Amino acid sequence: MHESCGRVLDRFYRVFPCLSDPARRSSLLLKAALVMLHLVFVGILFLFDKDLIEKTKCEPWYTGLYLLLFVATLVQYFLTSGSSPGYVLDAVRYVNETNTVFKKISTPSKQPASSKNGNMVITVEGSQSARNLPGSNATSWTKLVLDMYPHGISARSLTCSYCGVEQPPRAKHCHDCDKCVLQFDHHCVWLGTCVGQGNHCRFWWYICEETALCLWTGVFYIIYLKVNISRAWWKDAIIIMLLVILSMSLIFLLLLLLFHSYLILTNQTTYELVRRRRIPYLRGIPERVYPFSKGLCRNLYNFCFVRSSINELERLPNAMELEEMSRPYTCLDFLTCRCC
Repeated sequence: MHESCGRVLDRFYRVFPCLSDPARRSSLLLKAALVMLHLVFVGILFLFDKDLIEKTKCEPWYTGLYLLLFVATLVQYFLTSGSSPGYVLDAVRYVNETNTVFKKISTPSKQPASSKNGNMVITVEGSQSARNLPGSNATSWTKLVLDMYPHGISARSLTCSYCGVEQPPRAKHCHDCDKCVLQFDHHCVWLGTCVGQGNHCRFWWYICEETALCLWTGVFYIIYLKVNISRAWWKDAIIIMLLVILSMSLIFLLLLLLFHSYLILTNQTTYELVRRRRIPYLRGIPERVYPFSKGLCRNLYNFCFVRSSINELERLPNAMELEEMSRPYTCLDFLTCRCC
């Protein structure tokens, strides 16, 4: 009996190799459960509420917008879960490939190579906005990372004991993904992946869409109860139970949306906010000083248009910059938009 079951499982895993890994199997089950929850909440609404169906016939645009939001939320969920958070190894690979390509370009030939011969650029946020890779002295990953920290820090203290690579500021090793993630925020169980530099923007949009969908569905449930209360008690009981779950989910989603909006505007991550005292390079910085913040407007711009690239790395501010950040705001600062 056990042998036959084992053979069946082996054949099943050969057909579906993605299910042979327990971690991937649990991730797929969670995703399937999340999709089923969405279908149940929306399906019961259309199954019970006959008035909604009649309203759809009269005003199809209203229900159409709701269904469009429903589909967009699920699409955004799968796009976010399938996107890379930005791994340190990918950034290292990019730097190595860039150096290799430039070395080939700058190989001595019959004619001397010009300085305008397509220098590859790795962008580093801060006062040194770009770093040219000139010929054979191309910047290695170790030197690139060391330049982001204050002088005196050794590469050994920055090396991840699991991946064996030097971590730039804001990176952290995720034990669930078993990889170092750039600008690590947290590992999301429902998404089955980390939230980091590469997908934090998509994650915020997913929360926003999920919150709007939850709120709109709750409004539909309340309208149904107002019109159809006491017609069928078992239907009312199901709708009330689902409405309670929706209300709790909505409170959680709203708090999560506000929390991540605050992180975006101050250019922080969940890990940095929660474990600030445990991060060596953040211990000596006052808690009300946000070392990576560049003002509300620029933080928002970088989050939406810049941070998704693995080529954008942020360095730690120097002592003078930290002193300027810790200076309290004055009326003149607000007039000159220092906070922006």
